[in-house]
Formats: sequence, C-alpha cells, structure tokens
Amino acid sequence: MFTTISNWFAGVEEEMNGLAQEQREAELDLLILMMYADRHIDEKEREEIVESSNAFTWENNEYHVSLYIDKTIGDVRRVLQNESNLKVFLEDVVRRLANDESREKALNRVEKFMAIDADISPKERVLLDDIRKIFKA
Repeated sequence: MFTTISNWFAGVEEEMNGLAQEQREAELDLLILMMYADRHIDEKEREEIVESSNAFTWENNEYHVSLYIDKTIGDVRRVLQNESNLKVFLEDVVRRLANDESREKALNRVEKFMAIDADISPKERVLLDDIRKIFKA
C-alpha cells in the first residue's frame, strides 16, 4: 500500500504544485478524509503522507506540511463523528477549490487514489458518494 501511496503522490506532484496553496490544502484535506473513512490512519500511513507531501510546494507559514497533516487528521476524526460536520467540512473544501474545473480535477484525483487500493470499503463508497454530491451541487 505504501509504495502505491508514494506512486500516487509522485504522479500528481506537478499538478498539485500548479495549484494555489489554498487548493493544495483543500486537496490534502480531501485525501486525508478518504484515507480516514475506515476510521483508521496508522503511523506508517501518516509518515508516508507527510514524506510524499514534502514534494509539494508549501507556502503556508502557519503550518509546515507535516503539522498541517496532523491538524487535518484531528479535524477529520472529529468531522466523521457527525454528518452535519462532514457536510460543513466538505463545503469548505469545495469553497477553497474555487471553481468547477479544480473541483472536478480534485474529485478525479481522489477517485484515482481510492482505486490504488482496489479494496474500497462500504464506508469509503458512501463517503465518496457524499463528496460527489457536494462537489456537483
């Protein structure tokens, strides 16, 4: 799994670096949300996300990418406990992605990311459907 995570990050690095900082953060939020859909991110997964994310241009002076990821993991854990919080979280991601084209690309990247595992859980499927609905609204 970890090699495929690395490969996915390497495959989208150029695209991600072409985004504004706010959009990169929104996409990382979305990715971490999907990774945590099964209610678990272990330390090796977290380290792989951080290591792979270090290849992204990062202009957020408040949070280094590793701190941003840790913060997002905490946010995602809280968000998944309440459906209305999830909706607010996803609406914020949509807002930061700014336009239909960037939302479509982000959704495609998340769908490709979920496909690397080839074992999408029912919780992940439901969450992906929820994301699609909010992104297309």
